[in-house]
Amino acid sequence: MRVTALLLGTLLAATILGSGQAVAARSAVARPAAAATWQLIDNHQRTCYVSTRGGTNYYGIWISGTWRHQINVGAEALPAGGSYYTFYAPIPAGSSDGVGSLAYVAVVLPVGAAVGTYTSSLWASDGTTKQAVPITEVVQATSCRHY
Repeated sequence: MRVTALLLGTLLAATILGSGQAVAARSAVARPAAAATWQLIDNHQRTCYVSTRGGTNYYGIWISGTWRHQINVGAEALPAGGSYYTFYAPIPAGSSDGVGSLAYVAVVLPVGAAVGTYTSSLWASDGTTKQAVPITEVVQATSCRHY
């Protein structure tokens, strides 16, 4: 009788603890990922390049909010032959009120870039969330005087 009571008690304890672990596992799986608490700000940045010279222009990264992981930045969908590099990136974990640039993306266009107006994107990513805003590159034949 003692053995039976001990065995039943052990089974009951295992059942209770096991179901508690299952509930904890289910609730951990059921929680949605937290939404980003930061926002990449669109400052409608537009720069000019001269096709015969190519060159580099700098685009600021403004972010408003709070983030717990570093934020990497870059540019994408650049005109043919374009590339980029960054200054002050990645941006360390922190917060900002959106006033002032936290980093810069330098967009480089080669000599001979085709004349035209291009829309590319600046992007920022904390590893979970990626946000992008448009930037405009105007490529003129000989001068940026009247762009």
